[in-house]
Formats: sequence, structure tokens, C-alpha cells
Amino acid sequence: MNNNSFFRTVTRSASVAAVAFIGLTACQKDFLDLKPLSQPNVANFYQTANDFGNAVNGAYDVLQSANQYGGDFNTLLEARSDNVLDNDPSSNAGLRYNIDRFIEPTTNSVLRDTWGSLYTGINRSNLILDKIDAVTMDNTLKARYKGEAQFIRALSYFNLVRLWGNVPLVLTAGTTADSRSYVRTDVAGVYAAIEKDLTDAAANLPASYTGADVGRATSGAAKGLLGKVYVTQKKFSQAVPVLRDVISAGTYRLLPNIADVFAVNNKNNAEIVFAVKFKKGVGGALPEGHSLWYGTNIGDNIEPSLRAAYPAGDKRLPLTVQIPVPSNVNVVPRKFYDEFSPTNDVGNDFPVLRYADVLLLYAEALSESAIQFNADALTSLNQVRARAGVPLYTQAQLGTQAAFRDAVINERRLELALENDRWFDLVRTGKAVDALKVTGITVPASRLVYPIPQSEIDTYNNPTTFPQNPGY
Repeated sequence: MNNNSFFRTVTRSASVAAVAFIGLTACQKDFLDLKPLSQPNVANFYQTANDFGNAVNGAYDVLQSANQYGGDFNTLLEARSDNVLDNDPSSNAGLRYNIDRFIEPTTNSVLRDTWGSLYTGINRSNLILDKIDAVTMDNTLKARYKGEAQFIRALSYFNLVRLWGNVPLVLTAGTTADSRSYVRTDVAGVYAAIEKDLTDAAANLPASYTGADVGRATSGAAKGLLGKVYVTQKKFSQAVPVLRDVISAGTYRLLPNIADVFAVNNKNNAEIVFAVKFKKGVGGALPEGHSLWYGTNIGDNIEPSLRAAYPAGDKRLPLTVQIPVPSNVNVVPRKFYDEFSPTNDVGNDFPVLRYADVLLLYAEALSESAIQFNADALTSLNQVRARAGVPLYTQAQLGTQAAFRDAVINERRLELALENDRWFDLVRTGKAVDALKVTGITVPASRLVYPIPQSEIDTYNNPTTFPQNPGY
């Protein structure tokens, strides 16, 4: 987005979200093929259950954006961390290289466009939630649509607050005039809204879907994400029962072979709690695929310290190895390998939350909330290690909270590498500065959050209610 991006998000997405052809998110064809309408507007679009189904699909669609899970999160969250190296300072005038090196200016367009994309998803969700109660439809379907919108809004705010800290909290669809009064809400207020959305979503969403609806947000996804939200805030005792519910439901399980979790012919498998869906080969004005994730043609871009962290025989290490893509000059990590379609895209889904993540969050929450060593926490941690084929930890090794904490965060790095968790994990545990020193980068404390896009600062022009983050 250009200048006034937040204003433009509020007004532009209000009309765009009403157009059915924007809603393209699942890998199932029935979910993908939405029929275009002739420029409906907000006032006359939200009339039927079908209208709201299309609007919900439009909210999912934003998650696919190249500015979010379609690509830029890989730069903002993995290249920023000690997992991935951007080794091309000449590309786009160093646009992503500067983020990797902690020297990005406030005018960096990746930040601007990601901010705008996240608020587009929020506003589309707001429109659904503002209007759905006035429409007569099946109550179960209405509850589901509300839950999906709440889930997407919560996920969007969860990413916003972790990337930027205090951000505008907007829970109704507004106009340009309304947006001029928005201020940066404190982190606690944003998290309170996220928690409410996910609690409501967990109550509104089904446990599973069938047919073309497989891949939509479920009650388990809402609970799992809520547990992650609690852990991020160090609300460990609140996280424990929520994550335990996901585990005890029996809906999800670890696949025996970790490589199968990411296979493009094995989407929606039992380990995926929620993933952003993609489909290659659609082409046209509304493509459903994406470019190569972490693809490079100028040398290995995986940080050496990541591969060095894997113990001998770890089955997860090969997933970080760059391998050639046929008919292309790039190599790509095996975890996200796919071959190009005739429309020159690939179709891996991006795993936002999977069962291994839930187990590790549960282990962490149990340990941090326990007065003494917790055997269940060790069991959950070791489930993940057992699948990786590495030695299990013993109580003697992890008998203190500090030792257990370090083991869990290290395990999260090994298990969730390249899945957009590492930077957030480093920040929330206070380990970012030390971890980046290993890669030769000194991180100023002020750069644990990103700068507010300069376009937003210039538009609001109010250092009291809409200040820039310190140090930028």
C-alpha cells in the first residue's frame, strides 16, 4: 500500500471484501471457485448466507498475501532471526537484506505492505462481524462464520502486536473519518481483544470439517492459538488447560515421519492444526500459488548455527538442506520443496500451527507454571524428540526450570525451523540479542519490534497518540 495505507485499508477493503471473487483460500476446488458479482457494495452485499460465505473466504484470502504467509513473513520472522540469512544486498536495493541486518529504515516497503495487509484482513473480519447478526440464516452456520472471522482477526492482531507492539485496535468496520481518530492501543489491550476473539471462536467453531471445507479454522485451532497467545504473555497457568484440551481431544497426532507433514501431496494431515492454504497452477488475475519460500540462487541461505544445533541423526536436519528445483536456477529447503506448475508457481501450504508446536507449548507452560519438576512436561517434550530420532531427555538433565526452559526453546528451533516462529520465540524469551551475536549481528534493544511504517506516522502526524517506536 502507498501513503495513507491504514485509511485506504478501512475504505478500500470495505468494498473489496464485498466482492465474491476475492475469496480464494482453500486447496479444495469448491472452496476456490467463487463466482464474481458485478461490483456489489457494502450496503447491499451482506444479504444472504452465501454472501457471508464469500466474505469469510475473502478474509482467509488475505492470509495468502505475499505480504504475509505468502512470503514476507519469511523475511520478517526467519531472516530476522538466527535461522535464515539474506545474502543478497543488491536485490531491491537491499529491501530484505536490511531487515536481516537490522538496518531497515522506517520507509521499508515490506513493513508498510505487511501492516496494510494485516489490517485489510482485520477490516474484512470486522465487516462480517458487524453485519452477520442482522441476517437470517442457519444458526450453526452463522456461529461458524462468526468464529472464522474472529479467528482470522485474532491471528492478524497477534502478528501485529508481536511485530510492532502498540497498534490501533479496531473492532468494527470504519470509514476514513473514523480512522482519523485511531490511536496506538497498548499491548495489554490488544492481547485482551485477541483472547476474547479466540475464546469466542473456540465456542463457535466445529471440531472438524468434511469435503471442500477441510482446512478452515476449527475449535482446536482457536484453542491452540489461544494457548500460544497465553504462553507469549507468560500466562502459563492459563495456557495449560487450553492446550491440554487440544491434546486430549485426540483430533491431532504426530506423523511417524516428519517429512510427511510437509509433503505437498499430504495436505491437511493429522498434524496440521491450522495452515494457510495454497494451490499452484490456478493462474490468471487471482493466482492461488506462491513463489519459492527461501529460494536462492546465490549460495546457501540457511544460517550455519541452525544446522549445527541439530544432534547427530536428527531426522529434521535434512529438511533444512537446500535442494535444486527442476527447470529453475533456485534451490529451496526440502521442508518446502515443490515443483513449478505451468503458471510458474508452487503450492505448499504454510503451517501456522501444528501438533508438535502444541506439544512444545504445553511442555513449556507446564514447566513454567509448576512449583517443581513436572513429569508430564518432560513427556510432551520427549514425544517431539522421539519422532526426530534423537535421545530423550531425562529428569536429571532437565531438573530445573532454567534447564527445561532452554531445552524447550532449543527444541522449538529444531522442530519449527523456517515456520515463522523463531524470531517471536527469541523475543518473548529475552534471548534475541544473545542469539544474534552468534551470527555476528549486534541487535539494539530498540529493534526487538519493527518501526511503525513511516506512511502511518506521516498520516496521523501526532507524536502523542501515534508515536514512532523508540530508537527509529
